[in-house]
Amino acid sequence: MLERTLRWIVLGGIFALPFVCLLVTSSLFFPYITGKNFVFRVLVEILTGAWLALALVFPSYRPRRSWVLAAIAAFVLIIGIADVFGAYAFKSLWSNYERMDGWVTIAHFLAYTVVAASVLTTEKLWRWLFYTTLSVSAYVSFYGILQVTGKLALGLGGQTGLSGRIDATFGNPIYLAVYMLFHIFIAAMLWAQQWVEKGPGKRLYISVAYGSVIVLDTIALLLTGTRGTIIGLVGGALITAALLLVLGRNSRNVWRMSAAAVAGIIILGGAFWSVRDAAWIQKVGFLQRMASISLTDQTVESRFVNWSIAWEGVKERPILGWGQENYALVFDKYYDPRMYKQEQWFDRVHNIVFDWLVAGGFLGFFAYISIFLAALWALWRSGGFSIAERSLLTGLLAGYFAHNFFVFDNVTSYILFGTILAFIAYRASSAKESALVYQKTLFPQVWLPYVALGSALLVLVVAWGVNQRPLAANKLILKGLGQQGDVLKNLASFQASIDMGTYGMQEAREQLAQITAQVGGAASVTPDIKQRFFDAGTSEMQKQADMSPLDARHPLFLGVIYQAYGRTEDAKVAYEKALSLSPKKQTIIYELGSNALARGDLQGALAYFKQAYELEPQNMTAAIIYAAAAIQTGQGAIADQLLAPYIASGEAADPRILSAYTNTKQLSKAIPLWEARIKAQPGDMQSYFTLAAIHYSMGNPSKAIAILEEAKRVSPSVAAQADPVIESIKNGTAVVQ
Repeated sequence: MLERTLRWIVLGGIFALPFVCLLVTSSLFFPYITGKNFVFRVLVEILTGAWLALALVFPSYRPRRSWVLAAIAAFVLIIGIADVFGAYAFKSLWSNYERMDGWVTIAHFLAYTVVAASVLTTEKLWRWLFYTTLSVSAYVSFYGILQVTGKLALGLGGQTGLSGRIDATFGNPIYLAVYMLFHIFIAAMLWAQQWVEKGPGKRLYISVAYGSVIVLDTIALLLTGTRGTIIGLVGGALITAALLLVLGRNSRNVWRMSAAAVAGIIILGGAFWSVRDAAWIQKVGFLQRMASISLTDQTVESRFVNWSIAWEGVKERPILGWGQENYALVFDKYYDPRMYKQEQWFDRVHNIVFDWLVAGGFLGFFAYISIFLAALWALWRSGGFSIAERSLLTGLLAGYFAHNFFVFDNVTSYILFGTILAFIAYRASSAKESALVYQKTLFPQVWLPYVALGSALLVLVVAWGVNQRPLAANKLILKGLGQQGDVLKNLASFQASIDMGTYGMQEAREQLAQITAQVGGAASVTPDIKQRFFDAGTSEMQKQADMSPLDARHPLFLGVIYQAYGRTEDAKVAYEKALSLSPKKQTIIYELGSNALARGDLQGALAYFKQAYELEPQNMTAAIIYAAAAIQTGQGAIADQLLAPYIASGEAADPRILSAYTNTKQLSKAIPLWEARIKAQPGDMQSYFTLAAIHYSMGNPSKAIAILEEAKRVSPSVAAQADPVIESIKNGTAVVQ
């Protein structure tokens, strides 16, 4: 009876995992990430504990020898070593709330895969698991389609309709895309299996069922607009069809269908590329994104630059890498100024090859690749798979790898990857009648209650230790962000979260630092409260900097706090420390320049802004900031040269430039900049008001009125705002802000 109960606990946990993707926990910080991961970990811990009790007593529950499982275990072991000896071991092992990755996640991935391969030992169980996850995927597809229609909101906001990108319950189109990729191939595999089983005349029902799921999930994948995954789907389908074309010669129908599929993919691809510039293509989000793929596309360019940064990190630590979750340190150290248009704090390479090269060096990367090689070996050499199954699962693995070549994993892709690997391991081991990894009896059956009790206690300790405090600390961060009124309560929540000592410390400290800087500039906050925030914010950011001394974020945050509280000399020291860790990051140099201005060092500020500009002259922001500083220091010729490329497009009409001309009493030089902006962007009504204000400030009210009248002519709806201003100009009561 107890054996049966434990087995049902294991099966219940496995069959519950497909529903994890539906969780959106608004009560937690990062609601689309943390809830899914906490539940995944708890479920895996419970089902692993129940399985462990069974495996210790009954040899039949132990895994069979499998190169697939061995490869995963070796990978987790090697990455664990790399994490321990990495640049910031604590984060490598535990990750953070934004990613919920790290060694703890891949250890759970290993546990789940081993248990699934050991307990799901019949085709019936596997088929029901696939039915379950396919049913959930169909629901998620409907959810995403409703987002397109506007019936349901996008998780993280954005544009609905065909031009938008759906995310369903994932909060990120990328995560939804790979989820759908797996299910498309799973549905195709089940369809192929039952096509053979049912025989002629009995295939209509299964064709409708699986065909519907494939169509739904494919539509959902396309609507995510995730180009790497779409390429993975097309490439995986092409590989599958090509394999069937070569191997299915004994079946005329299979050969014909495969040939038609290969030809269809090639023809459709060519047809799409020939009309990629058509207007209707630009109106459909995923088509427009696919049509925009080129070596000059901004996202593609940034990927290549990011990979080159990663390669510098790999060369520095080629054997075991930097440890998981430490790419941010590599990104800082080897930052390429050409990344100025992108996010300034990349924590992923967006390429699975470089991600594992950075995290685990060449040892970790080869260990990762060995998982795919072992799976392919099992597929093609074990004799446990039909031609269709081998071809489809090979296509799936290829498509999944292609997806990861441009992005990275998340908990749902780990679950699905583990499920497929466990299925391959089970089928291959069964076909080869592989021996159990350990066959001797460890405990007699009468000891099962005691072993189960011990296992339950172990699960309780592990689950509590792994999840309870991080979960509580997570809620405290959200509480600190959400409380209104008494800011000291926000401070108390952040401090309580930090004091728990979990992997949420960095995020709690960074949120505290940002609020501390805001409090420093708030006129409504008393000096005593400001001091309490200042003491807590600077203390915690310094502790974080000590924990991860190679991370430029922390001294930068520290400098921002000092700057907000008027401690400009201390801010300078902090900014210089940040710059020493990331010598080519323009955003840090901007802060140093602003700090120099605050200290009254105009020439020093000019030197910093010049440095930032010269790192990448194509950076318009750097050019504008440098030009503004040049104006302030009386070097108008430099400013004119810097602004010249941006005048015709109207981009030189920047508030920072206007402020510099105002401060130096050179307002007349701003006029051609704003006239050019109006010419380039006649629909920008704010530019009319700004130009009118410039003329009014220079004592030319009639010109100001004429410009506002022109604005009314161009856009009659602006009259409600323009008429009162015109009246105040006529009355001489207008005030320029």
